[in-house]
Amino acid sequence: MTNELPVMELLITIVDRTKAAQVLGFFSGKSVTLSLSTWGRGTASSEIMDILGISEKAKVVVFSLAPKKWVPALLTEIADAMQLRNAGRGIIFTVPLDAVNKGVMYKYQPAVEEKMNEERVMYKTNEKPYELIITATETGLADAVMETARNAGAKGGTVWKARTPGDENTESFFGLKLYEEMEILAIAAESSQKLNIMEAIGKFLNEKSPDKSFVFSIPVTDIVGVGVDPQRSADK
Repeated sequence: MTNELPVMELLITIVDRTKAAQVLGFFSGKSVTLSLSTWGRGTASSEIMDILGISEKAKVVVFSLAPKKWVPALLTEIADAMQLRNAGRGIIFTVPLDAVNKGVMYKYQPAVEEKMNEERVMYKTNEKPYELIITATETGLADAVMETARNAGAKGGTVWKARTPGDENTESFFGLKLYEEMEILAIAAESSQKLNIMEAIGKFLNEKSPDKSFVFSIPVTDIVGVGVDPQRSADK
């Protein structure tokens, strides 16, 4: 066994909520023990959902930390298990991490050493570079933000709830702290379209919610689930 600690990446999986147990079970069965999930909803129009035979917008978003060496096999196997090559089945992508606490790396080191000699087959991901555009805005504006982004070239996104942290200035009601709810909208977009989409979102936010909203982007390393005809693709 070497003393080299594994490089980690963040995998983000978005599928229909009914597939939550399948996704979490998949990662658990592959020794990916650090996964968190949250409920979300897709932004596909009813017309597109009808065309693709999708019965619900309810989504689950799963965040998983895994060694970078495992990512090719994980993408290959989950793409097959979840049929992500078909339109509307879901999406999985990876985000590079600058740093992770050593406890996480030590946790995975024995398993990485054990699997070092296993054959790794890479499922071909989309060749075009992608970025993840994240918009945080006050509750009720996410759909309008998505429509603005769609007009600028975005294909679709996923929304989930969040809340701002409380402090000594947080309002209280009968002694209970009140936290302000926010909506997080995540859009996977081609890098060539990022600037137009972000400029459109930024202009919208400046007009509708200048003090409570923001938008930023992060690079995506690999992505599976977007390689379909955009005229027939469901919003993830």
